[in-house]
Amino acid sequence: MSEIIGVIILGLLIGSFINVIIARIVDDNDNIYRPSRCPRCKNDIPWHCNIPIFSFIFLKGKCNKCKLKISFIYPIVEVLSAITFLICYLNYGLSLDFLFSLIFFLGLLIIFFTDFKYFLIFDSITLPLTAIGIVLTAFSLNPFNIKILDSIFGALIGYALIFSIRWLYFKIKKVEGMGLGDAKLFLALGAWLGFQSLLFILFVSSLLGSIYGYTYIFIAKKNKNVEIAYGCFIILAVVLYQFFSKNFYNFINHTFML
Repeated sequence: MSEIIGVIILGLLIGSFINVIIARIVDDNDNIYRPSRCPRCKNDIPWHCNIPIFSFIFLKGKCNKCKLKISFIYPIVEVLSAITFLICYLNYGLSLDFLFSLIFFLGLLIIFFTDFKYFLIFDSITLPLTAIGIVLTAFSLNPFNIKILDSIFGALIGYALIFSIRWLYFKIKKVEGMGLGDAKLFLALGAWLGFQSLLFILFVSSLLGSIYGYTYIFIAKKNKNVEIAYGCFIILAVVLYQFFSKNFYNFINHTFML
């Protein structure tokens, strides 16, 4: 029990650091190691006002100096980080697989919220994540038991797939339908999960994105070309892949008798 509590606390602390990355990654000149400060009053945030979850509750979601509202994204990221730590621990225990699966899923957590906040997926996250995935696979350390050829082909096919869809959409509609960040995200996913994951992730992310997009357009009465953070739906599809991939491919095999 003490190990689980320790893992959760560590997850909350790492989640707090992930919040710093998400907040500062958009500014190349910002230092992620400088003390946190309020964006309005510029006062440094003291340590006792920077405790994951508890400080947000104690401060009632406001800066202790100027009372600027603190985004709910901060405690959400911290909780999701702790949940990620806990699930990886329950699956792998304290092992290298635990560490490497954390690298993968925490990387996706950063990507989810940078896309959610800025509609941007940064090369500084996706490209190192891709390289780490291929290197780990090459040394048989990939926690998802992917072989090296599967990893390399998955990365190449994943990138080419989204790049081709993006290119065709632009040729037909004359507008950008997807960013290259989405293609680079698929590059990383293919490297970690292999090419067999791509059909599920593409299908489910497209379905989720379409449902959200059409619902949002209808309720908010927005133009049909409204921008959505598709990377968020890609990452949601990756999470669902961990639970439903076997059922999905069994259904495909039985339906099409493959």
